[in-house]
Amino acid sequence: MTAKAVTVRDYVDVDESGVIDLARQLQTHELAYYDRMKPVADIGEAYVAELRADVEKHRGRFLVAERAGKLVGYCTLLTHCDSSDEHDEIHFSYSYIGDLAVDKATRSQGVGAQLIATCEAVARDAGQKWLRLSVMAANTKARKFYATNGFSEHLIRLEKPL
Repeated sequence: MTAKAVTVRDYVDVDESGVIDLARQLQTHELAYYDRMKPVADIGEAYVAELRADVEKHRGRFLVAERAGKLVGYCTLLTHCDSSDEHDEIHFSYSYIGDLAVDKATRSQGVGAQLIATCEAVARDAGQKWLRLSVMAANTKARKFYATNGFSEHLIRLEKPL
């Protein structure tokens, strides 16, 4: 199957269990890079409620990718974010992709790229000039995927154990 058989649409309540499954896959994957992630079992209805609240707060979109009636991906787009917390920057607004998860069996088939393209279109329609996201530094496969989809590194956060 190709990404052409995938439909990207807005989240509805019946998508909750599918999103939880995908979010748990993402959490499992990210635990390999960062040991301070919440346990996979903690990713459930409350997590989805937090995603929905973030989307609402930033006038965004909660998007799902569906193929043959099955959720194969999702992402959250926070459409209206701003740089007011950055005291050394000129104030500007941007859109931010929060979670982006694709079913393990469906990766590398264009689903993630289709979700990103939808986010780009929504952000442009909202008048934004920038689209941001975050990725684990050690997740080289994801970093390459995002670079292939037009993202470049902007800020690198460093950490030192004490």
